[in-house]
Formats: sequence, C-alpha cells, structure tokens
Amino acid sequence: MKFKAFFLTITIQKRKLSQNEVLHDQHVQTTMDEVKELQSSFYNRLF
Repeated sequence: MKFKAFFLTITIQKRKLSQNEVLHDQHVQTTMDEVKELQSSFYNRLF
C-alpha cells in the first residue's frame, strides 16, 4: 500500500493600512456602534 501526501502552505502577509484607511475604519466602527445603540433603545421601548 502506498501513501502519497501533498501539502500546500500559503502564507499571507498583512499589508500596512494607510492613515486614511485607519480613519475610515474607525469612522465606520463608530457609526455602526451608534446604529446598534439606536436599535437597542428602539427595541427596549417596544418591550
């Protein structure tokens, strides 16, 4: 009986984000947090 194995390893390097990308990501996260708060307060008023 023969056993053949093929292993493939992929390495992905994380690229550095630019200052604009970091600011954009922070803005998106802040906006999403605000929306979640609004949804939560609306839901709490219903029940």
